[in-house]
Amino acid sequence: MKDTIKLIMPVDGEVIPLSEVTDYLFNKKIIGEGLAINPKDNFIVSPVDGEITLVYEGKHAIALKTKEGLQILIHVGIGSVRLEGRGIANYVKVGDKVTKGDKLMFFDKDFLEKKVSPITPVLITNPELIKSLDINYKACRSGETLLIIELK
Repeated sequence: MKDTIKLIMPVDGEVIPLSEVTDYLFNKKIIGEGLAINPKDNFIVSPVDGEITLVYEGKHAIALKTKEGLQILIHVGIGSVRLEGRGIANYVKVGDKVTKGDKLMFFDKDFLEKKVSPITPVLITNPELIKSLDINYKACRSGETLLIIELK
């Protein structure tokens, strides 16, 4: 049997297809396969058990890797790199081990909404490992099953 990985919602909000994201790097799936969330809360939690492999200098994006090798990028906001970390705080650093539900990041949603789009893509950056991807567009609460991924 192939490995199956379940990702949980990393933040309360509305799940939307990547095709509806206004940035071509996301809607054309240049960075990876996945979905986006219109967040309703200020905290991002880990969607999987894994290790932090990247925390962008601008604090707006965090990458994780599961034990199966799946790489996940959570990118808070469209255009948020321009904020240079203002309104965002990280709780993790590269090399940290995390479990589902651990806090990764705080962002001031009200501040972000005044400056950039708060839309938050959640991407698999190595989609070549994926056999199938099932997105739960009805998920809306942090901790609910968001994605079920079957690996090749």
